[in-house]
Amino acid sequence: MLTPEVLGSALPVGRFVLGLRRLLNEEPTLQHQMLRGEIARWSRARSGHVYLTLRDDDGSIDAVMWSSRAPRMDLEEGSEVVVIGSVDLYPTRGHLQLQVASIHAVDTIGELEAERRKLIAALKAEGVLDRPRRPLPALPRHVAIVIGSQSAAEADVLRLSEDRWPGLRRTVIGVLVQGEKAAEELARGLRVAARLADPIYAASRGAPPVDVIIVGRGGGSTEDLWAFNLERVARAVVSMPVPVVSAVGHESDVLVSDLVADVRASTPSDAVERVVPVRSDLEQHHDDLALRLEASAARRFAETRQHHRLLRHRLAGAPASGLSRARGQLGDLRSRLDQTVDARLTETANRLVERGHALQRAVDVHLGRQRERLAGLGAALRTTDPRKVLERGYGMLQQPDGSVIGSVGDVAVGDALMVHLADGTVTTAVEDVHRT
Repeated sequence: MLTPEVLGSALPVGRFVLGLRRLLNEEPTLQHQMLRGEIARWSRARSGHVYLTLRDDDGSIDAVMWSSRAPRMDLEEGSEVVVIGSVDLYPTRGHLQLQVASIHAVDTIGELEAERRKLIAALKAEGVLDRPRRPLPALPRHVAIVIGSQSAAEADVLRLSEDRWPGLRRTVIGVLVQGEKAAEELARGLRVAARLADPIYAASRGAPPVDVIIVGRGGGSTEDLWAFNLERVARAVVSMPVPVVSAVGHESDVLVSDLVADVRASTPSDAVERVVPVRSDLEQHHDDLALRLEASAARRFAETRQHHRLLRHRLAGAPASGLSRARGQLGDLRSRLDQTVDARLTETANRLVERGHALQRAVDVHLGRQRERLAGLGAALRTTDPRKVLERGYGMLQQPDGSVIGSVGDVAVGDALMVHLADGTVTTAVEDVHRT
């Protein structure tokens, strides 16, 4: 039991922290030191203060630059810098940090960041980053969780998933998520999850196959999370047969596992909220849908009954109204038929009159042409009439058989001849024949 004397000699935490801060500020080797490292985190507050983390292969330290000393331009994470600063202790939180007085960028990036960027470029060139992402199952049957063994993140994931869907099949694959063997462990855990996703293997174990995988860890420094930037882990994520959720508790940087996964979650808890639906919400939604379906069915039945009553009413009055409509339609048809017949008869009569006129005109034209032709033929006939020749004093000789004599060779001395003149015929005989 603590006595009042012992309690009175206990040093308050605030005085201890202030004393520790005084010792750090008075230690020459911790003040105004020139340090070289890689920027792991960089953020600028509204006040203008810059908060950053410096790292190398062996360690890291948080740092602050007050607004009066902060550069105007932000430096890129992964850049290598040289700073001058002093170690200080923030008493309120007991947080050790480096107060940076000046910072100068080295025109190179750190080796780790260079490897990360090289890997991202290679994955992009292969088309890995542009491949279609697989959607998460609406109702997962079996979730595999690759996460730090016995970690707070594991406990949060199990608790939250059980709260959202009690009894959901979950398989936790505990691995190392930090250190030299972390990448190997993460790849091994993903291979185990892939085996559990094989339907044949899952059936042999009497369990449904894994249909979604969560891989991740809780928060930490950039160095703590670096295993998720390594190629071995990235390739393992890409090779999974089911959708993968990358759930690493960080905000300031995008890890390679985030880029290759089907879904990125900010934390393991966020991953659970994306993967596991709330069963009570679904049940409530199901009840709401059932009520809406029942109400819709009742409404449709009522509408159908009303429609049937209307049809019966219309059917009852259908004969009388149908006959009335039929008579009206018949009268309309008769009137339209009479109008059509009258119009067709009138049209036909008009066409007959027009055709009669056209025929009369054609006959008149034809007769006129025939008269002109006949007159021409009469004139030609009159011109060639032999009697017209005889009237000019000529005669026409014929033998008694009627043959016309056109040459002295046609007669001989003693032949009887008939001489036709304009006013009669003379019979004579040939006394002599003279040839010209």
